[in-house]
Amino acid sequence: MKLKGAEKHFWWHFRQITDSKNIPVELPGFTSIDSEVDDEFIAMLVAKVSIIPSIYLKETQITDEGVKLISNVKQLKDLTLMKHENITKECLPYLNKLTDLEYLDVWRTKIRLEDLGALTDLKNLKELYVSATDDDDESDRDAILEKIIKAEETLPGCAIRTHYV
Repeated sequence: MKLKGAEKHFWWHFRQITDSKNIPVELPGFTSIDSEVDDEFIAMLVAKVSIIPSIYLKETQITDEGVKLISNVKQLKDLTLMKHENITKECLPYLNKLTDLEYLDVWRTKIRLEDLGALTDLKNLKELYVSATDDDDESDRDAILEKIIKAEETLPGCAIRTHYV
């Protein structure tokens, strides 16, 4: 079946696909760095592609809504959402649905160490990168260490990494 409208435009630019039967249901990964990829792009992608083991997004235009869409991807083990000002702790319930995750990078988003208590279902998470504070102020290392210890209680077996520690 031939694709129409916005969907036709999306799939042609994404993979030069003109027939819906050629749209893959699985991709080995998806990467976008410093790009115009936004929530609408993610919506088009995950509407047809249900399995993506690795997604790497750095400095794109996605927001919490894009994370909500990503939360429906199956078999996602590695997720990088680095440097996104519009990703906040409001998306944590959606991240928590990604129970296959082993690696998560939310560094330089609005998600902070103290927010990680919401990620109670990420039992397979082995490594997490997160900003320690809003202003990246290293002056209170003891407070940062306390937050890391608390986060490690929520995510046992996960190495939690911040800029300072």
